[in-house]
Amino acid sequence: MEPQVLEDMLKRVGGKFKLVSLYQKRMRELVRGLPPLAKDENNDIWEIAALEITGGKVELILGEEAEKLRKEAATREAEEVAMQEASKKPPAEKKKD
Repeated sequence: MEPQVLEDMLKRVGGKFKLVSLYQKRMRELVRGLPPLAKDENNDIWEIAALEITGGKVELILGEEAEKLRKEAATREAEEVAMQEASKKPPAEKKKD
């Protein structure tokens, strides 16, 4: 990575720790299958994350707001899994009186 690009990213994010944290979190999301917000010819997640950060397309959220967003995402994921599981089960047979 070019020094000027790194300096721009550090200024945008607010420091080395925040930049490393943002990189880590965004790369984890990309590995889990979330869609990229930037395109890279080689589909390199490191480069995709860098393009997203330099383009201001992702940001690091900390504290209570981050916890709230994590809980909402976990709830959504649990609901999606439950819906998928329900669609796999055969319908229950009606009892005859």
